[in-house]
Amino acid sequence: MKTTEAMDTEAMDIEKLFTKVLGDKVKDMDLPPECFDIMQCEIVSFNEIEKSLTTKMPILRSWLNPYATMQGGMIVAGIDNAVGPLSMLIAPMNVTRTIESKYLLPITMDLGYIYAKASLVEEKKRRLIFEVSIEDESGKVYTKARVENWILSK
Repeated sequence: MKTTEAMDTEAMDIEKLFTKVLGDKVKDMDLPPECFDIMQCEIVSFNEIEKSLTTKMPILRSWLNPYATMQGGMIVAGIDNAVGPLSMLIAPMNVTRTIESKYLLPITMDLGYIYAKASLVEEKKRRLIFEVSIEDESGKVYTKARVENWILSK
């Protein structure tokens, strides 16, 4: 499996990745989910040991606000599209409870693509805490987020 050590922009096959990690559990999953496809997301790295995953997504004109920068809700959807697959690959069934985001720099179409780098930073009882950064290809950070997911049953 690819690791997050080097920025690799080649997409991983989401169905093969999930089947390799989760086995027969994938038969009841709709992979990839429509929201992932709509945003044209791709998983470009997954590190099972470090519990991290990176997605790549294009910046589309339809996602821009009147200032020609990416609308905040679309950025958060991109964050959720990185945490979602990671949480499914490393933990029992869980759901997003909160997303707290901090926008550092505007995201414009000239970037072409952005990368959502998600990592599990804490697991306590039924609570999972993830940190996510939205970066360009060179690693410049545009948005940071902290996401709390709740494990439905353990």
